[in-house]
Amino acid sequence: MIKVKPVVFILTIIVFVGALVPYVFFDNNFLIRKWNIPLAPPGFYDARQMGMAAESYAQGYDPLIKNPLNQSGNLLNYPRIWHLLFALGINQSHTNLIGSISVFLFFIGIGLFWFSKNIDNLTCLILSIAILSSAVMLGVERGNIELILFFILSLAISTSYSSNILALFFFLIASFLKLYPIFGLVYLLKENKKKFWSLFLLTMGVFIIYLLATFVDTLRVYDTTPKLPGSSFGLNVWWMGLKSQRFFNLPMSENVILYLRVLSYAMVFLISLGALFYGLRNKDADKYASGKHLDTFRVGAGIYIGCFILINNADHRLLFLIFTIPQLVSWFYIREHGFLPVAILTLSVMFVSLWNAFIMRFLGLKLTFLLEEIANWVIFTGLLYLFISSLPDWFRSYLRRSVTKTNTLYP
Repeated sequence: MIKVKPVVFILTIIVFVGALVPYVFFDNNFLIRKWNIPLAPPGFYDARQMGMAAESYAQGYDPLIKNPLNQSGNLLNYPRIWHLLFALGINQSHTNLIGSISVFLFFIGIGLFWFSKNIDNLTCLILSIAILSSAVMLGVERGNIELILFFILSLAISTSYSSNILALFFFLIASFLKLYPIFGLVYLLKENKKKFWSLFLLTMGVFIIYLLATFVDTLRVYDTTPKLPGSSFGLNVWWMGLKSQRFFNLPMSENVILYLRVLSYAMVFLISLGALFYGLRNKDADKYASGKHLDTFRVGAGIYIGCFILINNADHRLLFLIFTIPQLVSWFYIREHGFLPVAILTLSVMFVSLWNAFIMRFLGLKLTFLLEEIANWVIFTGLLYLFISSLPDWFRSYLRRSVTKTNTLYP
């Protein structure tokens, strides 16, 4: 009897390799262009940025401030800890090596996640479709550092079953490298109340010290990070797309932009209140808070929710949604009080976002943009509701008491 799980995994990797290797090493984009992603020949564009920054550093420049070896004039928008790689003497000639290592680590991360979880055949197939999506392929084609972070977080999740300290070490490393993985720390909700607060506060304390020590650099990185509406997700993307010449090119005054920005935050606030209200009132939610894939779901959901609120994010960061899929599929079998329809809807629109570049081939630029933006807001709403509904009983009780005291939801 053929074992579906390893076969689907191997086939998934073969498709990636078959598309990437001819493109990067033989200048043949016949297969990879089928995903309709914006290619940046000769490949591994983001890995090349590291080589350019290293060359600028070797000439005495700080690439966070001045990066003359970058032909596009872009500053390096990675935290300074990445400068440790410059000691290895890397340069642009190492682009393919850096990119290949990033992709290889990503494949290992996928393998760790794939085989450490007890998932059924349906979940395997859905995971494969997500992993082969245009958003993930974009990250692979760019050789983006998100691939490395996915590997580190997969390592953290895998080791968390035997050693919380080691898992938290990996979470901190990932957070030092790109900050936003700290949102995945909510995986600690699998612990009891006392252990959660001890580990959470300790880890957050270390992270805050790091953040304060690198505060100026963090602001520089934030300012230089592109905040584009195209191939992105985030609370401000929708109105930026309406304004962008690439999409709708609607004229907007500064006052209108301010109004739309405030409206975006108001929408997030109202959605959060609604998710909190209905999530805490789900009477049967307690028995679903012990789902076998809740730890990985919380990592993926936490990162998406945090990144959605924080900044415009390039679509390749959607790859962390892979962590949410096993639990979403598990909720397909739960038919009480909204879990089934919300899980199905969230997972369905997730594939609209993951495959948006491919969908654009058929629906065109503007319609695909609108469709993806609707999908991204539905994903945010669905993940937030499911996250709150599946909180452990002690944390739900804590939230109920807090809400009661403020007399906002339960007067």
